[in-house]
Amino acid sequence: MRSRLWYVVAGVIALAGLVTAALYVVPRIGMVDQGAIRIVMPGSAVLALDTPGSYTIFHERRSVVDGRYYASDSVDGLKVMLADPRGAPVALVEPRMSSSYQMGNREGRAILAFDAAEPGRYRLSASLASGATEPKVVLAVSQGLVGGIIQLVFTTLGIAFGSLGVAGLLVAVVAWRRSKMVATPAAGS
Repeated sequence: MRSRLWYVVAGVIALAGLVTAALYVVPRIGMVDQGAIRIVMPGSAVLALDTPGSYTIFHERRSVVDGRYYASDSVDGLKVMLADPRGAPVALVEPRMSSSYQMGNREGRAILAFDAAEPGRYRLSASLASGATEPKVVLAVSQGLVGGIIQLVFTTLGIAFGSLGVAGLLVAVVAWRRSKMVATPAAGS
């Protein structure tokens, strides 16, 4: 491990790690929010929820739905209601934590959360206090959107920094061994 060739190996490991991180993140970044259901409100829509559990409702300040761009900075006065598959009201609560995201043309912030006790077709409706139909806002309903983003970021960083760490360790070991090699003949003279 005293050859300078090991420095080249370390460089290849670092570069391969960075390329692997890029190859990991690029195809997945567009799919992180694929499971989100986007609805233009005020109005009413049916949500087909396949998995029971906790869901978050995001207000997407900037969004594209069916090829149309929407921008709304506020959801002031928007009253949101949700009914389970049997028509019973589902409690909408404040999200447990503040979360937001920005991906491409989409920019969202968590505004409500709910627990779906069972899979099925839930009816989401929203209205403005005045009964007006404008301004239009986009709500995105998702299970684990922010968690998916966090997982993607940390996995990508793990791949990149892991390979850089291995390459750095290799460089340090080679440099240490080479320094011992240089010091050894001088001590023997």
